[in-house]
Amino acid sequence: MSEGCIPARSEGDLVVGLGVDLVELGRVARSLDRWGLRLVGKLMDADEAGRLPATGEERARALALAIAGKEAASKALGTGWSRGVRWRDVDVRLLPEPVVGLRGGAAARARALGSSGRTWVRLELRDELAVGEVRLLS
Repeated sequence: MSEGCIPARSEGDLVVGLGVDLVELGRVARSLDRWGLRLVGKLMDADEAGRLPATGEERARALALAIAGKEAASKALGTGWSRGVRWRDVDVRLLPEPVVGLRGGAAARARALGSSGRTWVRLELRDELAVGEVRLLS
């Protein structure tokens, strides 16, 4: 689990932010082919990047899911990638179940919204899309 990430309880939490995002798998695969480690390094710190599969289609799928989770989290925070919230402030773990952790500017924004930083996350593949849903909880 990410530093500062607290798993959500199933009941009694208020949703203080909701974000949903779709990412095209083909677009991520093409971007990986073109930019490789440079792309991954912009989006993730070394620990998060190290959890991706090493190569191939599995790497592209995992990165697409992570991007969908990060984008959905930025929308749940109501900032996108502004107001001090950076890509690396949102940490996505895919296994054993999806978890989104917030740190830095993302954690500060969550606190300002009345959240403890806990999230409920759904990440899945649907045809050629990665779908991310993040609920920011009280």
